[in-house]
Formats: sequence, C-alpha cells, structure tokens
Amino acid sequence: MASTRGTVLFIAYHFPPSGAVGGQRIAKFASAIREFGWQAEVLTIADKDIEIVDSNRLKDVEGIRIHKARVLPTLLDLVTKVWSSLRSRGATSAGSVGAGGQSAVGPGAAVSQGGLRRFVMSMLVLPDGSRGWLIPATIKAVRTIRGQRIEWFMTSCPPYSAHLVGLAAKMLTGARWAVDFRDPWMTTGSKRLYPTSPLSMSIERWLERKVIDNADLVVFNVERLRNAYRERYAHAPHEKFVFIPNGLVRRRDAQPAPKFDVFTISYTGSLYVGRSPEPVLAAVARLIQGNRVDPAALRVKLVGQCGFINGTPTGNVVQGFGLESVVEVSAPVPYEDAFQLVRRSHLALLLAPNLPYQIPAKVYDYLAAGTRILAIAEEGGTADMINETASGRAFRSDEVDAIADFIESELARAARGSAPEASVGLERYDVARTAADLVSHFERVGAGMHATAHSDASSRFNASV
Repeated sequence: MASTRGTVLFIAYHFPPSGAVGGQRIAKFASAIREFGWQAEVLTIADKDIEIVDSNRLKDVEGIRIHKARVLPTLLDLVTKVWSSLRSRGATSAGSVGAGGQSAVGPGAAVSQGGLRRFVMSMLVLPDGSRGWLIPATIKAVRTIRGQRIEWFMTSCPPYSAHLVGLAAKMLTGARWAVDFRDPWMTTGSKRLYPTSPLSMSIERWLERKVIDNADLVVFNVERLRNAYRERYAHAPHEKFVFIPNGLVRRRDAQPAPKFDVFTISYTGSLYVGRSPEPVLAAVARLIQGNRVDPAALRVKLVGQCGFINGTPTGNVVQGFGLESVVEVSAPVPYEDAFQLVRRSHLALLLAPNLPYQIPAKVYDYLAAGTRILAIAEEGGTADMINETASGRAFRSDEVDAIADFIESELARAARGSAPEASVGLERYDVARTAADLVSHFERVGAGMHATAHSDASSRFNASV
C-alpha cells in the first residue's frame, strides 16, 4: 500500500458491529480507501446504543480505529416513558377514556384534539429521533479532528443528526467536510414518516441549506438525487455535488451456488410500512389459478421481520391469496445465511416503491449474490440501476399481469436449465472503484483549496507592493 496521503474521519451513526443496513456504505468506504494511501478513522455510537448487533461485520473493518460516543436520552425519550407509564397505570381508571372511546393519556394529551400536539412532537423529533447523539458526537469529533490533525471528515445520513454534528465540527475546526446523502433530507422529500409542522419544516430547510453551503463536498449514492440537489442549490458550484454509488463487493466463490430444487423467489429483510409483497403474491395466485404454474413447482420465502404486511398478519394476507402451501415466512437469520439463501434462489424479491431518489442497499447484496432481481419499483433510481445492469426487471405495484409473465418466463427458463441473463456494467459499482472516486474528489477539492489560498495570498502580496 502507498504511504499515507491523508486521513479522513467518517462520522456515521450506523457502523459495524451494528447490523443496520445504513452502516454498510461507510464501512466499505473506510475499508477500501486504505488501498489508495488514505487512512480511515470512524466515529459512531457506543455499543450499548446499538439496536441490532452483528459482530460478523467487524471482520470487514479490521484495523480501522473506531471512536465511540454515547447517545444521551432526549426529551422525547422522557415523554415516551412517562406516557407509557401513565397508560399502564390509567388504562382501567374511569378517567382514562375520552370522548369517542379514545385514550386521553399520552404525550401532549391535553392538546391531542388540535394541531398543537403535532407541533410539539415535530419539535421533539427535529431533525430525527437520534439527536441524543448530537452533543456527545460533536465533542468527540472536534477532539479527534484536532488531536489527530485530520484533513477531511465525512458525515453520512440518515439520521440527519449526523450532518448537524458535521456542521458544528466544521465551524469549530475548519477541517474539510464531505456530506454524504444516502437518502434525501428536505430536497425532494416531505419527511412524511415524521410528525412535522410549518415551523419544523422551515427550520430543517434552513439547516439543510447551512449544511450544503458549509460543506466542501456533497456526495450522493443516486444520480437522480444528486441532480435534484444541484437544481435546488443552483447558487453552489456545480462540481461540489458528486455521484458515488454504493460499493459492490462481488463474491468470488469457487463454484456457483446450487439452486433450490423448487423454483424459489426470496425476500430477506423487513416489511416496512408501504413495502408489500402483495403484487407478487397476486401474480403467483393468478398463475396458479390460471393453471399456468403447478403450486408444487414454486416457493416464495419471506425471511426477516416479515410477520406483518401494512399492519395485517402476513399469514392472513397469504391465506387471502390461497397460497398457504407456497409461501414460507421465517424469522431473521444472520447476514451470511441470508446471502446464501438469495444465492440459491432463482429470483430475489426487492421492494422499493415510492423511492424515486433512493436505491436500497439490498440491491447491492442481490447483485453480489448473482441472482436475478424481481423489483417492485416505479420509475426512479432503483429501476434505472436494474435496467442499466440488466440484472432483472422492475415493475410498478399495479402491473400484476406483467409480473406474472416475468415469473412464468423465468420459471420456464430454469426448467430448461438455461443460464440466466448476465448482468452488465457492474464494474462501475465495484467497491474499489467507488473508493477511488471518493479519494479523487478529496484530492481534487484539496488541490483547488490550495490553489485558491495561493491565489489569495498572491493577490494580497501584489496589492501591498
């Protein structure tokens, strides 16, 4: 490896041993930039604050110095605790039920009939529920940057609080700052999963602008999102906004994984609100009911936090489609087990509806597994990537007939023993390529700053003589 050309401190709420998918991008950057002469250090949350621990992921970041900062309790945590206590104590009391049979006990119960409760909640989660990390992380970041004389630091969101840590660190240290958007913040978005108010939205728009204006480099993992931010902040230099996709670590196993004996469509992960396999279940039911597919020749595996689909027990949804003998719902498994499950499957199910500016990290896992992708995704970044790499097909959720045709054609191909269509253009997503891109931007911006500083000094000198 070349001699050290610089040091970057990655500031990320999610990072191994956290099993959160949001930590993968920064973990890959931190590990890969070392091959290009850069040293990486990381600041993340304390181990006790990690919700999902996957110690196996630590092997991917061996040798990287990791700093920890605790997450302090927030006012929201206190309100939630008090609310839960009052609900449990008052559930049977005569005064615990208000008009219409609704509980009158809860955060902001006295103002629950109007918009004031929503206003209060919007301020408690501004910019997100992870803001208890802001002060400890800022203190640790400033000390680390100053103590290690770090040239660059990079914050990654979500959570958006990480960028507020970066904004404070930039103002206090003056070090070069790269801002990484894995998801949009205010531009292109409405924060529909958060309680908001006109005031909270105004504050966050102002905060986003402060972040963009003070950052030396703004990085996006989706090209469409980069373009949207360039348009929104047209006053900023065009070259300040760059697109670097998530890194793809292509497995080089000696032999391709044998496929399951029965044609299998697998989904691994969580069924968040709005992410539903129902279009695929409807397509499978249509194939079976039309006698186009024998139910014994097809399996759908849902592995992970898949017990409910939009609040309804998954078993009830499956039963409604008459697919009890086809669909298997299983508990979460370790990452490597999930990866091997996808490798052995014939189709990897991806659920990315209503995400025009986002590409789920799961896409990269599926590409690394080499399994064809069946995506539920409207026009946007995910569909763009799948189409460009010829790695599968993307469908809108209402295209049930087209989904059924695709499944039928893939099942027929597998029955013939024909090889699946090969993906193309994956070199662009290779983890080494993405790390090289990041390093090149660090060095480009750094050189530009040196040139500007030299020019300013020359101007001052010329003016003085």
